Amino acid sequence: MTTQVSPSLGFLSGLTYSHGIHHADTGPVARLLLTHEPPRRAGETVEWIEAGMRALSFCWGLSPIEEEPRYIGSRISLHHGIARLDYGDAWWELRIPGTGKEWQEHVAAGGPVRLTLSFEPTPVGRTQEDLSRFIEAGIQAGTVRWGTTRARPRSRLDVRTSRPGA
Repeated sequence: MTTQVSPSLGFLSGLTYSHGIHHADTGPVARLLLTHEPPRRAGETVEWIEAGMRALSFCWGLSPIEEEPRYIGSRISLHHGIARLDYGDAWWELRIPGTGKEWQEHVAAGGPVRLTLSFEPTPVGRTQEDLSRFIEAGIQAGTVRWGTTRARPRSRLDVRTSRPGA
């Protein structure tokens, strides 16, 4: 018997999110990068963060970056402009802050979302260039995982891009 353990709410509160739309030759793909803040509270270590991120990767069934990203099921829900990510807990979902209208419209239309996760804590004061270097170093070190998800079908109906009668 396999028991799946999801990370604690205390661990999840340290997650950081970066998102955007990548315009590939095959069409747009929403991007969602999950990392964790560096250790900041008593008891937090880089090893603790890595273990928690590995647990999240296992919960989603993410594949190593060297492999094609596998489909991990419909994990995104959208409701009243709030995007959430199901990580396998029976009661809780992760709220994805600041996704923006373009990202949400793409997801609501059924577009793919490439979920990328790094086992290592994110650098402090990160710029887009810092994140690119961080992910490239993680790819070289084998500490990045990814997968593809979409919005749950019901969520696609819940998101409106305009008000009725407007």
